[in-house]
Amino acid sequence: MVLQEESMRKGPWTEQEDFQLVCFVGLFGDRRWDFIAKVSGLKRTGKSCRLRWVNYLHPGLKRGKITPHEERLILDLHSKWGNRWSRIARKLPGRTDNEIKNFWRTHMRKVAKAAGHDHVVVSPSSSAQIIEIGEELIDRREEEDGYSMDDIWRDIDDQSNVINQVCDQSNFECGPMSMPPWDYGEYSPWTVVEEENKVFDYGEAVALS
Repeated sequence: MVLQEESMRKGPWTEQEDFQLVCFVGLFGDRRWDFIAKVSGLKRTGKSCRLRWVNYLHPGLKRGKITPHEERLILDLHSKWGNRWSRIARKLPGRTDNEIKNFWRTHMRKVAKAAGHDHVVVSPSSSAQIIEIGEELIDRREEEDGYSMDDIWRDIDDQSNVINQVCDQSNFECGPMSMPPWDYGEYSPWTVVEEENKVFDYGEAVALS
């Protein structure tokens, strides 16, 4: 068992590995992952094969950035369900829970930055209100002609006061940034480490219980 685990490949998937996995899923379906991992000769675990298929190779996945309609739906569902990404993902066919989570975190950082804060920790009941404030400020900057820097900074200061009021009312704080910012965008399926994209496997949970 130890030798078998040591021989398993880890890290980014190659294009050839993806091609092999797609072929064997086409032959045997997308259920018997341990069997597929063994007969395909990929030297990957069944779990690794499943994650790769679910997050990157499934033909039903959507490619590209989150659309404006999907953004509004994510914000609405997050205000109801909080960080239940798998449940939200079921309402957005073709999107994975990790993709939605990554979009949400990046979107909130951009909104906080636009409103003059480095980092905002939000609760579901207040997230939609804060996002609406930030988006209104961004739209105003982009659409108005002759908008001077003095006007921009004055707006940021005014909107920051509103954000602080929302924070006080909702019992969450606006503090210094604790994580480095990063941009959301299109990804290459050949370079993303699959350990960063974990999905909940009900079957495994039942087997372990």
